[in-house]
Amino acid sequence: MTNQPWTGQDFQENDGLPIAPNKPFWYMHNPNTCWEFELHKDRWLWLPTFRTLYEIAGVNNVRMVPRGGTDSTMARVRMMDNGFEILDLEMGYQTRFKTKGGGFYYASIFDIPKVSGKRIIWKHERYEYNEWRERLMFDGVIEKPDNDILSHFMDMQEKRVSRNEGKHLTPRIKKIYEHDVMKLEYMKKYSETGEPVYIEGVTPPKKGKRNV
Repeated sequence: MTNQPWTGQDFQENDGLPIAPNKPFWYMHNPNTCWEFELHKDRWLWLPTFRTLYEIAGVNNVRMVPRGGTDSTMARVRMMDNGFEILDLEMGYQTRFKTKGGGFYYASIFDIPKVSGKRIIWKHERYEYNEWRERLMFDGVIEKPDNDILSHFMDMQEKRVSRNEGKHLTPRIKKIYEHDVMKLEYMKKYSETGEPVYIEGVTPPKKGKRNV
């Protein structure tokens, strides 16, 4: 790819990551299927999730071009025809790290590697990731989810709750069940207002104030 923006840092060869190189990717969001209900900054809200389209020749209609390059133009067009929104690489959600064997390893800017011997421990910056996803909606890059779409996710959550309802549960499973019940209740509250729902004991900010 010749138009790929750069947001990361290059490592020296002897400081590269002990991992095989991979390919650049695009984030894709489908407004009908790519959502999750998340607790962020004392409130529950729906945030977009993403699928990835890698620049791998021969996969998902990505073409090989002369001199070993790739062209994902048709692949991205096909994904858009299937309802996906492609996030521009210039949004800076991707970074790369030099690998010990040569080449680069491409990753989300929210995934931070730590090398321990020959192992890599990845730390996911969840708070920053949630901030970015919420900002995408606030700025209109991704539209807020439609309530009719969200009803499908609520149905799935209700089924998840009903599977363990009334059963004798181990302490660990019981804790998960109680969390699922609470999450379902906040989902229902969100469906009534279409707005983030603050947890009990937290006072929502005044109307019109940005909370991103």
